[in-house]
Amino acid sequence: MTTILSISLPNDLRSTLDAEAKRQRRSRSFVVAEAIRDYVARQERAAFAEARERTLREGLSLAPAARLKLAEDLWQELARGYKPGRPWTAAFNTFEEYDRWRRRGGERVA
Repeated sequence: MTTILSISLPNDLRSTLDAEAKRQRRSRSFVVAEAIRDYVARQERAAFAEARERTLREGLSLAPAARLKLAEDLWQELARGYKPGRPWTAAFNTFEEYDRWRRRGGERVA
């Protein structure tokens, strides 16, 4: 589905757009749509980076105990809905035993 959109451009930008569309052998609409996609993607990346830096600064401004609590809360949120597996240990008498086990997929043996 497409929408017709009317925009105003300075004459020099219109000429640049026409030249680029001709160079690409594409329509003006295609070139403009690609430019808008690129612009929006850059804005989203910049907003994400800014939010990440703000979160990091806010986290680093917390006292160590508060940072630890926040980390634990985030891990709890991440693990929600997952059942922890039973811990297990694999032991081998030789490297060859380990290598055979690893080549079979390294799965837990009962």
